[in-house]
Amino acid sequence: MALLGDAVALARKDVVAEIRARDALPAAATLGATGLVLVALAVGPDVGRMRLLAPALVGVVLAFATVTLADRLDSIDRADDALVALWFALDDPRAIFAGRVISLSASLTTLELGLWLAAATLLDLRPGAGALLLVPLAVASSVSRAAVAALVTSLVGGSPHRALLAPALLLPMLVPTLLAGVQAASAVLAGGQGVQWTAVLVAESLLFLGVGLITYGEAAGPA
Repeated sequence: MALLGDAVALARKDVVAEIRARDALPAAATLGATGLVLVALAVGPDVGRMRLLAPALVGVVLAFATVTLADRLDSIDRADDALVALWFALDDPRAIFAGRVISLSASLTTLELGLWLAAATLLDLRPGAGALLLVPLAVASSVSRAAVAALVTSLVGGSPHRALLAPALLLPMLVPTLLAGVQAASAVLAGGQGVQWTAVLVAESLLFLGVGLITYGEAAGPA
């Protein structure tokens, strides 16, 4: 229970910091909206092609947003050795990892749902009632991305080359989530349910969460 309580408190701290700064999340949302507008202009009034391209575009924007958000939140924790202080103050340091997963998941889910609303408007997707399935899909994919990002940033956050290492390590590890998310969203937009691909995303989330909780102590512990 101490782990969960500390994780929720740390996640709340991350969310409040991002809301006050209004930095990474608005920038990612602006990038995504701009990309959607450019796709709409390039494709023209072909709704079929737009429906095919929208999931891939949303997935790519979310991948880069994950890198940006994770790096920003990790840099805040490392400022003035705050991460070291947290490590020794908490009963279970794994709460740092769990809290980061919660805060990143909440931010990425919000961003993904916002991008889908923008896509429905800008790309004239006209989704049916089945599009509500994009909500649990967004949650599952966001948890998967967040768990990977929290683990990778803990590995490279203290490196002087973090600006290069974080994207180089994180983006390839996000590819399975990107592929499964695109396939599931495409199935939903086509009138299906994307159950199989959503199950893949849930499995990826559980796998990355488990690996993170097991290895976080060795990956992020103070030297």
